Amino acid sequence: MNDVQAALYDAIAGGDRGRDSAFRLTEADGSLVGPFNSLLYCPSVGDAVQRLGAAIRFHSELPPRVREIAILAVARHWRSDFEWWAHEPIARRAGLSETHLTDIRQGRPVRFDDRAEQAAHDLCRSLLDTGAVSDELYEAAVSEHGESGVCTLLILIGYYGLLAQMMSALRVGVPDGQSPVFTAEPG
Repeated sequence: MNDVQAALYDAIAGGDRGRDSAFRLTEADGSLVGPFNSLLYCPSVGDAVQRLGAAIRFHSELPPRVREIAILAVARHWRSDFEWWAHEPIARRAGLSETHLTDIRQGRPVRFDDRAEQAAHDLCRSLLDTGAVSDELYEAAVSEHGESGVCTLLILIGYYGLLAQMMSALRVGVPDGQSPVFTAEPG
């Protein structure tokens, strides 16, 4: 690695993600897992991408359950094994039930008792499934999360979609020794 790549590596492995330790960030050889190693190929853009992700995960106003519901909806939509592998334990830690996880993973309708969680999920699914959000869904989400929260939610959907597409193109899956979720299931 050159100096710029090494600084990006340190920012990823030693930043908020490293301190959180929700999932391992490196393989035995020291390479970063998931999308992160790929970011080293274009360090100036890669740094902007990883900072956006850290802002969404660690510094946004979205409650952890809402954030993880949205991330898992994106993982399901793009059939991103890595995103599901990385975020399922975080979602469990945030208190999502086994039923919620199974329903999201299988693409079934999901019902949440919490209106804010339901509004976020419905907005995500609509945008991912149809490419649009009705006025009714948008207003329900704003009512629960405010304009800032909805904007953050939309950025989250785009960010995790970016990572999923990048990992798909580069054939990046789960870390060594882990089982894929979606590539092991029929479409």
